[in-house]
Amino acid sequence: MPTLNVPRLPIFGWHSIQSGQSDASLPAVLDIPNLVWTSSGRAAIAFALREMGVGAGDRILVPTYHCPTMVAPIVAVGAEPLFYPISATGAPQLDKIAAMDLSAVRGMIAAHYFGLPQPMKMVREFCDQRGISFIEDCAHAMFGMADGQAIGTWGDYAIASLTKFFPVLEGGCLVSARHRLREAPERSRSLRDELKNVVDVLETAARFHRLTGLDAGLSALLSLKDRFRLREKGCTDNLSGDSVNLPDVVGEGLANFEKNSPVWFSPNRGTRWMATHANRENIISLRRRNYQLLAQKLADMAGAHPLFPVLEEGAAPYVFPLSVDNPDRYYQRLRASGVPIFRWDWRWPSTPEEEGDIGALWSRHVFQIGCHQDLRLDDIDAIVETIKGLLRNE
Repeated sequence: MPTLNVPRLPIFGWHSIQSGQSDASLPAVLDIPNLVWTSSGRAAIAFALREMGVGAGDRILVPTYHCPTMVAPIVAVGAEPLFYPISATGAPQLDKIAAMDLSAVRGMIAAHYFGLPQPMKMVREFCDQRGISFIEDCAHAMFGMADGQAIGTWGDYAIASLTKFFPVLEGGCLVSARHRLREAPERSRSLRDELKNVVDVLETAARFHRLTGLDAGLSALLSLKDRFRLREKGCTDNLSGDSVNLPDVVGEGLANFEKNSPVWFSPNRGTRWMATHANRENIISLRRRNYQLLAQKLADMAGAHPLFPVLEEGAAPYVFPLSVDNPDRYYQRLRASGVPIFRWDWRWPSTPEEEGDIGALWSRHVFQIGCHQDLRLDDIDAIVETIKGLLRNE
């Protein structure tokens, strides 16, 4: 079976900056007041912890289904992650959390998994009743509504990742609808950093022929890939799904969240411009289309099923979650085939397993399949045929 050649993340093209800002059908995290740009979603979590004054001896509630980079900033500031169970819908099991020892808990992180908004009103009330700060993790959900309210506005703080929704190579943000945020300490970006970012964005656009009329001239930039490629570590900000070296993530330590660390770099000017000028409605509508096509085409398949076959209104999905019966048999084969796929199979070492918690099950069985706006209809068909072909031939 030939290897697919489909983009794993959004890529820049003429369509990226067409009109579509003001008439977007869903609100965006970037519209929330009190916004600070960060280098990544992970850095935004670190900044939120700093705003909360979290340090040694404090504890933060974290879901059992997570990427290690969600936990690393907590450990880096000397605090302790306290893992809580989630339900089959991905919502926090608040009754079980209430029965836990919550002493020294300063905050709680709750996520909108896969870009599908979770109910947040009860989480907000739970935190308010206990004097706990609420960090709303919107790394998977740049656009959407939850419980009749814009995502990102339920938390004391909300974090988001730019690379998952826009054709950019870096960037995240911390926002708050409830608190003023201090300016992020940051170092100036060098001209070299700015230029290599632009080169890499254009290079990828040329490879996938998304800049009609300029592709031929830009193809010469491909030879500069190794020199100018920006590499991001960690699955919080990376759709590649490559394994994260957990000691490296933890080893960055507190120093990486201080003033002079690269983690405090604000995204370059081109990244910020793209995030604020992108065609939002194009992003929302095409992601919804691709998700619904995958749900339709992968239904009634032996050996796997869509985790959430119905896409609710108010969602602009990040990925399409597919539950696979025999995941270890197929995961690496699907990745090698070129399907834009990954899973969160590496959880923090101290993450517990308990009856009724879906976190451990999802970490193995749920494959997150790309459904971003730059996947064309033939890409979707190729992804579906590859998945069905591999599962059918076993």
